[in-house]
Amino acid sequence: MYTPEFSFVSFWDEGSLDETRHATSLPYVSTDDIAFQVISVAPITAVVMTDMEGNTIEETNREILNYNDAHFIKPQFTSRPDCFRLILKSGWDIVSGFSNVFVLVDDDEQTSVVAYCSDGDSFGFSYGIGAFMNKVRLPLQLMDVKFSQTRDVYGTLSGRQKILSASVRNEYDIDTDYMTEEMHRNLIIALMHDEVYISGQLLTQTGDYSVDWGNYLMSGDTKTAKGKCTVSANVVSRSSNCSQEPKMQLVNDDFDLTNDDFDLIN
Repeated sequence: MYTPEFSFVSFWDEGSLDETRHATSLPYVSTDDIAFQVISVAPITAVVMTDMEGNTIEETNREILNYNDAHFIKPQFTSRPDCFRLILKSGWDIVSGFSNVFVLVDDDEQTSVVAYCSDGDSFGFSYGIGAFMNKVRLPLQLMDVKFSQTRDVYGTLSGRQKILSASVRNEYDIDTDYMTEEMHRNLIIALMHDEVYISGQLLTQTGDYSVDWGNYLMSGDTKTAKGKCTVSANVVSRSSNCSQEPKMQLVNDDFDLTNDDFDLIN
């Protein structure tokens, strides 16, 4: 049993020499923040929440979907401890080591939920059925919105300037807290998916992701640094298209909405 290479959630394998993924803790506000995939020949039938010593806090078999060797898990726990780990079961058998640690944080702390999926299998993740989305809370924020504007202006014979088309796009900077190289890499992969939601908002990466390794901090033996990139949301555009009835359009990655009743100034 293993998790995809770029998964934030991982499980300890006693035979593995790479402890970095297992050692990375993840924040959570509620267990609704967590959804992940594993690859296992044995069907996953239950998820167990344990304390740091491995004692069972709660076990659930809800929201587990098996598709061939890919298993889509969104554990539905009622408990909300200060910290916990997960183990996976197939029938009565435990088929995983311990997951990385989930740490309870306040909802107003500087974290955001990142959910992502693609139309087809991508980056080692399987998206062959349903609308399953990977989901994780990370130490990052969307900073103050900026408005990216474009316009096409032409001049009439009388010398008057008129706008032929224009658009406004909401843009945000993503600023992360100090994260490991592994977490930055996984976030970059997440942002490359077809659909990415941050704090419930559908966004698209529009600028390169950079990491400020020049101002790193050590977390034990692991180097951590802050990351940054630009993302954008919907576009509001106006285009006369040389027609007598120009229209306002809200362009979304999911749909195009044209408001025929929008009253534009002639």
